[in-house]
Amino acid sequence: MKFFTGWEYLLIDVANQWGLDKKLFEERIQWTTDNLSVLEDLGRKRMEDEAALPNDQKWKEAPLYFAAVLAVRKAQKGLPSGHLVGLDACCSGMQVMSAMTGCVSGSRATGMVDKGVRADAYTIVTDAMGQLLANPLAVNRKDAKSAVMTSFYGSKATPKRIFGEGTPELEAFYEAMQQVAPGAWELLQVLLASWQPYALAHSWKLPDGFDAVIKVMTKREVRIEVDELNHSTFSYEFDENIGQEKGLSNVANVTHSMDAWVLRSMQRRCNYDREVAVKAAAAIDAELMARKFGVKRELEQAPKRIAYYIEQYKRSTIADVVILPYLDERTVQHLDDEHLSKLHKIIEGMLQYKPFPLITVHDEFKAHPNNLNWVRWQYKQILADVAESNVLDDILSQIYGMPGTFDKHSFNLAEQIRESEYALS
Repeated sequence: MKFFTGWEYLLIDVANQWGLDKKLFEERIQWTTDNLSVLEDLGRKRMEDEAALPNDQKWKEAPLYFAAVLAVRKAQKGLPSGHLVGLDACCSGMQVMSAMTGCVSGSRATGMVDKGVRADAYTIVTDAMGQLLANPLAVNRKDAKSAVMTSFYGSKATPKRIFGEGTPELEAFYEAMQQVAPGAWELLQVLLASWQPYALAHSWKLPDGFDAVIKVMTKREVRIEVDELNHSTFSYEFDENIGQEKGLSNVANVTHSMDAWVLRSMQRRCNYDREVAVKAAAAIDAELMARKFGVKRELEQAPKRIAYYIEQYKRSTIADVVILPYLDERTVQHLDDEHLSKLHKIIEGMLQYKPFPLITVHDEFKAHPNNLNWVRWQYKQILADVAESNVLDDILSQIYGMPGTFDKHSFNLAEQIRESEYALS
C-alpha cells in the first residue's frame, strides 16, 4: 500500500470535494497542486455558474470543499486546523458481501482487489449493462447506483421503477449484477431464502459478541371509537410484533450488522488503549513460548467473559480485539494456538502506530490527515480477516437454526485485499 503525507491527504480532500474522488490518489494530488493558487476562485466561480440550477443539481459538497481549502491554507502557514479528512468505502454493502463469499470479481469492482485502479462498482455495472444492451448510453450511472444499492438490500421495487417491469434494461441489470459481483448476488439469494415464516424475530451474534435481534414488525390499522365525542371514530396505524410468512429484511440487516462490526473493529484497532494492547501481547508471547517448550498446566474453568469471547471465535474464526482487556498470563491459557496467533498478529499491526481518534459514519472514516495511512491499512486488514473467516457460515447457521456451509468463490482473496490501494477512497 502506498503511504501519503498529511499534506497530500489535505490535497486529496480538496479534490474529493471538487468531485474527483473516482481518480487515482496521485491524480487528485496533482489537480489540487496545479490549482493551488486559485482554489477559492474556482470554488466561487463554480457556485456562480450553478446559481440558476435546481437545488438537486447544485454542487452539494461546496461547504466541504471550502473547509478543505481553508485547512490547506492554514497548513501552508504552519497553523493547526483540526481538520478531519474522510475516506469512503467503495460500495460497502457489495464489499462486505464479496469479502464474506470470497468473491474476487465483486472485490475488484469495489476496490478491494486492484492493480493501481480506482474501481467504481456503479460505473462497472453501468458499462456491463451497456454491453449487454449493445448501447453504451442506454443506462446512466445515477440510475445504476440507485438500483445496485437497493438490490443488494433485497429491493425489487426500485430496479423495476428505474428500468421498468419486464424490460430488456431490467433483464440486463440483473445479468450485469451477476457478472460483476457473483458472490454478493448468490449471498443475496441465500439471505432472501433465510426468512423464517412467522418467526417473531431473527437474531444472530457478531464476531465481537454483539447481538443482532431484529423483531418482525407488522403494520396494523384499527378504528378507534371515542364515546366522549359522540362516538366519533378515527383510524390509528401502528406496528406490532407479529410474524410474517415472507420478508426481505434479512438481506439488509445481515449486511448492515457486518458493516457495524467493521466500524467497531476499526475503532478498537485505531483508537486503542496502548497499555492494554502491550499487556495482552506480552501475555500471548509468554503463553505461546511456554507451549512451544511443552509446558503443561492444570486449567481451571475459564472466566465467564473469556469463555464467551472464545465461543464467538470458534464459531466465526475471526479474532476480535474486544477480548484484549480480559487477557493476562492466566486467562490466555484458555485460548487455542490459532486464536492466540491471530490476536498477536492484530496487536502487532496496532502497535506499529500510535492510537488516534476516529469518526465513523456508516461507510465513511474521518481522521486527522496524518493518521489516514493507518485508517486505510486497518480497514484492509479487517476485510481480509472477514475473507479468511467462517463468519458467513456462522451467521447463516444462526438464522436458519441449523449448521451449514457456504461454498466460497475463492480461498486466496485475503492476500489480494491486503495488497490493494482503494478499499477506502
